[in-house]
Amino acid sequence: MDLEYYRNYIAIVEAGSISAAAKKLSIAQPALSNQLKQMQRYYDTTLINVKRGGHSMELTDAGRVLLKKARAMVDEESEAAKEIADCRAGFSGTLRVSLSPSMSIWFVSRYLCKFSKQYPDVNYELYECTMTEQAEQLLSGKTEFGVTNGGALMQSYHFQTLYSRRERLMAFYKKDSVFLHDSNPNMALEELDGMPICLSRGTGTYFMNVCYDSKIHPRILCISTTKLSAMAWAKADAGIVVVPSELEDEVPEGLIRKTIVDERMFQRKTLCIVKGRPLSTVGKTFYRFFKEEAETLGD
Repeated sequence: MDLEYYRNYIAIVEAGSISAAAKKLSIAQPALSNQLKQMQRYYDTTLINVKRGGHSMELTDAGRVLLKKARAMVDEESEAAKEIADCRAGFSGTLRVSLSPSMSIWFVSRYLCKFSKQYPDVNYELYECTMTEQAEQLLSGKTEFGVTNGGALMQSYHFQTLYSRRERLMAFYKKDSVFLHDSNPNMALEELDGMPICLSRGTGTYFMNVCYDSKIHPRILCISTTKLSAMAWAKADAGIVVVPSELEDEVPEGLIRKTIVDERMFQRKTLCIVKGRPLSTVGKTFYRFFKEEAETLGD
């Protein structure tokens, strides 16, 4: 069956009558009626019941099934045409991402830099912002992907999680600090009791809730928007920084990192999109790359 028949079938349904569709498509009404008859013969069933006078109609159950499938086929053909055009012209476009500030360095260095080497003509718009702003940007269509540390955004029915993994919260402090002295790579949560603590915004509430449950009372010195600004306190030996970190991440010069040995000291780093919203060609290509890269890296 010619794909054009499916396009015209969709047009008939959306226009509400064969005559209205024929006018919109600039096709003779008898020719369009003949196409519909051919489709009904092909599927051996009635797809549309035309009411008396021909000015209104009603889809049968089979007609509704075909409408859904026809739209999918037309969308697939359109997407294929776009991707083939991209291949001919050299892949290009803009990838727009909302990021939790604590996730931005990880995401850029681990994924975007490598993706950029494979697709040098792709541009990027990155917005480091709060969870609420991420949700607004995603829902409005300003961005296509959200990179977040989970929380309320992931609990919303508006969003679909494409990727999620745990990331440990770790403590950073200055070498020869007045607060922590030994070089043991691990520490207990209890060692932070009474200590001045600096947190990134995405970590703050969660960390304080865990401490409250454990009857531990650190002194919250500062909650910063970014990990980078939080680290400035540790470098000045003004406090201990507790932020998400990977073991393979580089430790800032002059600082020591300790793993807080507590199974609650984790957050989830998450890649999400708006549920039910199709990805752009650039978005689909990036997501395929992301999945393959995450598997290679063991993320």
